[in-house]
Amino acid sequence: MTNGAIILNAFFQAGGGYISSGQLRRALRATDRAVAVEIAELGKLGYRIESNPHLGYRLLSSPDRLTADDIKAQLKPQLIGAEILVFEQTASTNDIVATLAASGAREGLTVFAESQTKGRGRHGRAWASPRGKGLWFSVLLRPTLSPAAFPRITVAAAVAIARAIRKTSALDARIKWPNDVTLRRKKVAGILTEIQNGAAILGVGINVNCTRDDFPTDLAPLATSLALEAGRRQDRVALAAAVLTAIDDCYHRALTNFDEIVAEWAKSCATLGRQLTVKMGRRRIEGHAQALDADGALLLRKDNGQIERILGADVEVEK
Repeated sequence: MTNGAIILNAFFQAGGGYISSGQLRRALRATDRAVAVEIAELGKLGYRIESNPHLGYRLLSSPDRLTADDIKAQLKPQLIGAEILVFEQTASTNDIVATLAASGAREGLTVFAESQTKGRGRHGRAWASPRGKGLWFSVLLRPTLSPAAFPRITVAAAVAIARAIRKTSALDARIKWPNDVTLRRKKVAGILTEIQNGAAILGVGINVNCTRDDFPTDLAPLATSLALEAGRRQDRVALAAAVLTAIDDCYHRALTNFDEIVAEWAKSCATLGRQLTVKMGRRRIEGHAQALDADGALLLRKDNGQIERILGADVEVEK
């Protein structure tokens, strides 16, 4: 952990209170002068920190920008987010992680971007990623799963995102199979899991502080953001930390006890129990969504009673 992350973690633990220079000195194993230099560097990044000669330092506000130090300061020691990179702009965070994975990057590497120029969803669909308005990130995973069980990763990620949204905003996030998280039936987050050379690249897009004008015209009626639903701006760093913490937990459970993930998924899922029309290439299959199987595929009971196993299809839910 960098000195900046250590200081920010101390402020986070203080919960808005003062931290003495002695506490920071011991945490950094540095002199008072070195502590002051680190505080000044945080000030240059936009952190407003009050200095009191008797009480020490207090964090007044943080900039509305993503930094690796700020996110890591709110994480416990864990696999997901053990290494974090933040880019101002990139084509796609999935592409960056794929390149780093091929170079031997370690599992848990997480790459954020303040904006993407070629963000994408399933089937190559474009994903709008306006600067500073959301969380656009990818995580490198190297799961000990058979290829058939890789859909568990998307299921686990959906559970984690819904859990984090409920924790940070108290909004009733719901899961739409296979890869969306919704609020009042409008899409607020999407997941794209890509498999390359045995590694899984988990791409996530969450509309945090997007306005109506940030969505393309054709998507505006179908999409929403946390800020639009909550009626107030959201803390992107706090949400980022909550999402990474939840992904870390859900990923571990997906590998060791997937039944627990399925149970939580079912409680949050807006697809289960509904009559669906599923598009698989040129096929259209109608049926009743029953459950997930052990690999994360959706089990659909057709009108003739036959169970169809569905993976990665487009789903229309009957009103």
